[in-house]
This record gives sequence, structure tokens and C-alpha cells, in this order.
Amino acid sequence: MIGGAVPYVSKPMKLVTVWFTEEEKAFLDELAKTEHVTLSKALREGAQLYFGDAAKKLGAEEWLEARRGEGGESGAQPA
Repeated sequence: MIGGAVPYVSKPMKLVTVWFTEEEKAFLDELAKTEHVTLSKALREGAQLYFGDAAKKLGAEEWLEARRGEGGESGAQPA
């Protein structure tokens, strides 16, 4: 390394499938283009904001416990 520069190393990611209608996908693609971000980044940041707000409402520990079912399974019902 010259001058102490740290090389960029990408973080390993997990693949998640999300289903959108054609109209929803087109709308989200246009928003991402307008904001100069990838759709993937916008969805990740949006999810972080959403769940961060939810955790603040109950307190992080209580929120996580409320979302878990018996044996650590998710208590969330499919939408």
C-alpha cells in the first residue's frame, strides 16, 4: 500500500427475493434513478430505517422479543 490507502473490499451479501408488481418495480426503478442510487441500496437503507424506527418505538430488545415466536422462530405473519 502506498500512502496508507486502504483498498476497497466488498462485503459479502445474502440474496433476498422480493416480489413487486410491474408497476411497483417501474416506480421504484425510477425513484432510484432520480436519487442516483441502486435499487438494491435504496431497499436496504429503507429496510434499515423502517426496522430502526420500529425498534425505537418498543425498545430494541422488546421489539426483537415481540417478533420472535417459540424457539426463536419469527412470529411475523406473511403479508
